[in-house]
Amino acid sequence: MPVALAALDRGGTLSVAGIHLTDIPPLNYRRHLFQERTLRSVTANTRADGAAFLAEATRTHPVVHVRRYPLRRADTALADLAADRVTGVAVLVPE
Repeated sequence: MPVALAALDRGGTLSVAGIHLTDIPPLNYRRHLFQERTLRSVTANTRADGAAFLAEATRTHPVVHVRRYPLRRADTALADLAADRVTGVAVLVPE
C-alpha cells in the first residue's frame, strides 16, 4: 500500500477493497498522504465477489450511461451530481 500511495498524483485516491489483508506498515505523511492523496477502504468484497460480478457483467452486458462535461464546467458537473441530475456517471473531458 505505501508504494501505491507514493505513486499517486496530487489528489489521487487509493481504494483498498479486500477483506483479508496484512497490517498496513507505517506511513510517512509527506511521501504517502501529502498533497491531498486519499486512502479509502471498501468492506465486504472478496475475490469470489469480484469474480461473480465480472461473470454477471459478461453475461448481462450492462450499459453505462455517461454524461460528459468539458473540464471548464467541472463546477456544473459537481452541482449536477449533488442535485441528483446525473443518471449514470459524470466524466470530465479535457478540452
